[in-house]
Amino acid sequence: MAARPSRPLALVTGAGSGIGKAIAIRLVTEGYRVAAVDRSRRALGYLKRSRKGEHLSVYAFDLEAVSNIRSLTRQVRSEFGDPSVLVNNAGVCLYADVDKITDEMWERSLNVNLLAAAALARDFVPAMKRAKHGSIVNVCSRNALSSSPRASTYDASKAALLAMTRTLAVELGPFGIRANAVLPGFIDTPVHGDLLQDKVFLKNYLKLIPLNRMGKSEDMANIVYFLASEQSAFVTGQGIVADGGQMSGQNYARVFGNLKSFKSRQRKT
Repeated sequence: MAARPSRPLALVTGAGSGIGKAIAIRLVTEGYRVAAVDRSRRALGYLKRSRKGEHLSVYAFDLEAVSNIRSLTRQVRSEFGDPSVLVNNAGVCLYADVDKITDEMWERSLNVNLLAAAALARDFVPAMKRAKHGSIVNVCSRNALSSSPRASTYDASKAALLAMTRTLAVELGPFGIRANAVLPGFIDTPVHGDLLQDKVFLKNYLKLIPLNRMGKSEDMANIVYFLASEQSAFVTGQGIVADGGQMSGQNYARVFGNLKSFKSRQRKT
């Protein structure tokens, strides 16, 4: 096993783009070594070129292959040692009506969004226990708490990941290991394709968000860094919703316009 350098090691999954890439970059900037995992070799290549140096290494691996994850963890351990920070960010969202969802869709969603995170924790927690220190950050989704139509596999897997986060916090707390989750709302990432170029969609969706903007990958990376670092040393078992206030409530006049029915009701109350 490699000797532990002064820089702590963080393993980040889904690090090739979007939120995962922002997390990897933020952690390197803050003094971590980062093992960046993604299924896209091309995306990892771009990431590696953007952060040249010995503090970031990339691993092309499809987390759907849960049974092969131990080969990934062995490689990381032999080259870098055991991470003190594990960020389970990788995820897939497969939309379909519930009666059209195939077994393969359920299997892929659960493997990538839930079982891979459990397998990585299983392999790296023993070293964290020996060190009596560690932080696990699971990137869930606001959909773990508030569901969307045609997203059964995504919503169920993210809700399970949030539940597992709480269990890990209770189970591992006595060993000095913390476990927390981030629940992003609508974030401007490549996963949405051209959707955010649709001005009608954007105008209407922003009415649902009190802060009046979409989230950025960097917003999520800031929260993950906080949860990974000693700045959150007394925080565990928590799920931080970062959605610009969308789940907090709606200003219906903002959503539907200044309808007389709303004004009349406000005067009566």
